[in-house]
Amino acid sequence: MRNKNKPSLNMLTIGPVKRWLLMGLFAILVTSCDDFVEIDPPNDQLTGVVVFDDATTVNAALIHIYTGLRDQALVNGGLSGISFLLGLYTDELDLYSTTLPDARQFYDNALLPSNNSVQDLWGNGYNLIHATNAIIEGLEGSTALPQDDRDHFLGEAHLLRAFTHLYLTGLFGELPYLETTDYVANSEAEKEEVHSVFSKVIADLERAKTLLPMNAGSEKVRPDRWTASAILARVHLYNGQWEQAWAEAIDIITNGSYSLNTNLEQVFLNDSPETLWQFSVGSTGANTYEGHTFIFTSGPPPTTALSDHLMGAFEEEDARKVQWIASITDGTDTWYHPNKYRLNTNSGTTQEQSIVIRLAELYLIASEAQAHLGNLYEALNYLNPIRERAGLAPLGMMGQSDLLDAIQQERRVELFTEHGHRFFDLKRTERANSELSDTKPNWEARDMQLPLPESEILLNPNLLPQNEGY
Repeated sequence: MRNKNKPSLNMLTIGPVKRWLLMGLFAILVTSCDDFVEIDPPNDQLTGVVVFDDATTVNAALIHIYTGLRDQALVNGGLSGISFLLGLYTDELDLYSTTLPDARQFYDNALLPSNNSVQDLWGNGYNLIHATNAIIEGLEGSTALPQDDRDHFLGEAHLLRAFTHLYLTGLFGELPYLETTDYVANSEAEKEEVHSVFSKVIADLERAKTLLPMNAGSEKVRPDRWTASAILARVHLYNGQWEQAWAEAIDIITNGSYSLNTNLEQVFLNDSPETLWQFSVGSTGANTYEGHTFIFTSGPPPTTALSDHLMGAFEEEDARKVQWIASITDGTDTWYHPNKYRLNTNSGTTQEQSIVIRLAELYLIASEAQAHLGNLYEALNYLNPIRERAGLAPLGMMGQSDLLDAIQQERRVELFTEHGHRFFDLKRTERANSELSDTKPNWEARDMQLPLPESEILLNPNLLPQNEGY
């Protein structure tokens, strides 16, 4: 797999796997200002198997992956991340910029297999998968690390591999699940059906749960056992495995050290008790890429603004419409932008970090799972706390179909512009065509998945056939 703007896997895998790690570590130690943790590995140890025999260097290699997720790959908060791109692709965002042709294709639902953003989503994702595979292979061959360190690092790598594959299959459908750094095998890898990808995602996450510590630190910038359980809850929900989704979600809600933040203004601060996992920032006082992407201070918007369709989805009394959305006017027209993250400049002391998973999603997963299982009263017990926090009246008893609709509505206004939840929810519930065909003039059934990048098909014809409609 290769993205034209990134090193190919051929470049990354010539020679021993350690060569890749050495290159990645050198880049981190020389040029990165990352502060996930303080690291200062001795240069004379960055050779051979010592990379995998020293906790400091393995840790630095993992930081390299987290940095890639935060800055470049699928869930980054910038213009190449899915919060922006899928917000345009569905009905959350309107595009105002005239200088972003790739984003325009997303907004117009007119994607081509040559779209650079599509190629980046695929290429950056698979490059990070390759990196996790390199770490897994190296650690499995290491005997010098203390067992606790080895297990912790392996758990993180398995979680990261599952996490990345989960987003890729959500975007592209059938695709290869890569579990090796072998270039020949990867360059000829065939697509797997989505249920097979899900099964391997689940297996990786179950392995991660057995290996990760219960608590990876108060800053929540590294995933722990609860993070693995939260992603498992999401996967089981997507897979229609309601009992398993409920079990994972309720375990976190009941036994985890997390709580819903009753103050909407504080939900997205870096010390929120609601956060399970967030990305560390790149330098002292820095905040989120989402702030740079979505906040604007004068109209018309330079890049994007919230759509009328999303604004109209909020109930009149919903406090999220006030606390999580800001309005900008030029005296004649008014535009709105997400205000979950409120800082787009250095603030001296970091106040906001990009949240990957938060407890509110687990409440909504628990509610939906119970609704599907027919336990409607129990479902309301996990839906209503989200509503009540937003200043809305709790919902009373209703039929199963109406309750499932209410849960999807709540997910829409709770999770907007957070890593493509709207797209994935419409896709898995088979509502995309009915809900987007009226609001998005060019929406077609094919748009349920993105086209496979043409550059990848040229490199690996086993990826054929192209996704239907492209």
